[in-house]
Amino acid sequence: MKRTYLKRKGRKNRHHIQPRARGGVKKPENMFLFDETRHAAFHLLFGNRNFKEASAVLLRADRMKKRKQGKNWKKNFETNYG
Repeated sequence: MKRTYLKRKGRKNRHHIQPRARGGVKKPENMFLFDETRHAAFHLLFGNRNFKEASAVLLRADRMKKRKQGKNWKKNFETNYG
């Protein structure tokens, strides 16, 4: 099933930094233009979170990955990607 937003690739749309549903205002300082595909991906990954909350999710995932790899995570990273 094709998604509508994939057909409109490259088009811009407004993204609210602080979501309107959570008290964000519809003013230029609370918005920026986002490519529709990236905008859809952001909401698919992070739902209705703002950027600060989304970055906290990414940092937490990174810490969990490092903990899972143990003390040798840097060596493992350099072996695989360095």
